[in-house]
Amino acid sequence: MGSDVSGIQCMAKEEDDFYVLNGTKYWVTNGGIADYMTIFATVDPEAKHNGICAFVVERNWEGVSSGKSIPKLGQRCSNTAALNFKNVKVPKENMLAPPGEGFVLAMRTFARTRPAIGAFAVGAARSAMEFAIDYAKRRRTFGTKISNFQAIQFKIAEMYQKVETARLLVWKAAWEADNGMDPTVSASISKFYATEAAQEVLSEALQIFAGYGYTKMFPIEKLLRDTRLFKIYEGTSEIQRLIVSGHALSTYQPAMPPLEDLPIQRTVNPEVMEGEAEKGKALWRCRMCGYVHYGKDAPEECPSCFFPKTAFKKVP
Repeated sequence: MGSDVSGIQCMAKEEDDFYVLNGTKYWVTNGGIADYMTIFATVDPEAKHNGICAFVVERNWEGVSSGKSIPKLGQRCSNTAALNFKNVKVPKENMLAPPGEGFVLAMRTFARTRPAIGAFAVGAARSAMEFAIDYAKRRRTFGTKISNFQAIQFKIAEMYQKVETARLLVWKAAWEADNGMDPTVSASISKFYATEAAQEVLSEALQIFAGYGYTKMFPIEKLLRDTRLFKIYEGTSEIQRLIVSGHALSTYQPAMPPLEDLPIQRTVNPEVMEGEAEKGKALWRCRMCGYVHYGKDAPEECPSCFFPKTAFKKVP
């Protein structure tokens, strides 16, 4: 189902001491050659994530079949195929997660596999950077090595920065998983930053190689094709942005106080001459524009942004 994980349509119907699987799984890595497979299905498509369960299924069971290997832009050495299930009987002892817990299992799995994709991206980006550095030191034009040109130096500096940053983010996510912490957010950040950084590094590496980078005589074009998939599988970059933005807007605990609670950094309103502000009067701050008012009560209307009196908050 791609990004819509909770929209699984593959059906699992409970019967006696087994479940009957019916449906198709597409984009299955090693789907054409694996002897064992982890299958997520649903007992009720209308229930979305509450109906999802998971099983271990064996290839030699009756009703299990695979499609032809899917031709891809890159990662052609990785077998990717569809799996089809027609009335496949799966013993209950093969259940990995009962209905309602399959979705949680999938999300926990993603939290550990996404940093791995980030690691793939770091490796590919590092390879491209090193190849580009080697080429820049050898290629001569206008009477000198192209590595002596600032335009090339800046490209290499940014490539190095992206590789190092991506590596640290991947390590952080892996460290959190290893230490029993919830790595969900760090896994998303490491995955989408590292994979997008890899694409940028590969693009710049090809630019340094120029025409030769566009040929199959050098490895850059293959790395560029292979890394493009990193931004798609194990959760697209768009899904990672939704996860990270959701965290930032809801569960993230800020270190800074709300704007309306910020202490006033001046003793008087800058619009009022020093000494004119009456001592002992209350200080009010407009929560919309930050305008400061001195007086027993807040003004009926902010003279700066024209919001009503309710926009003001008394500063302790």
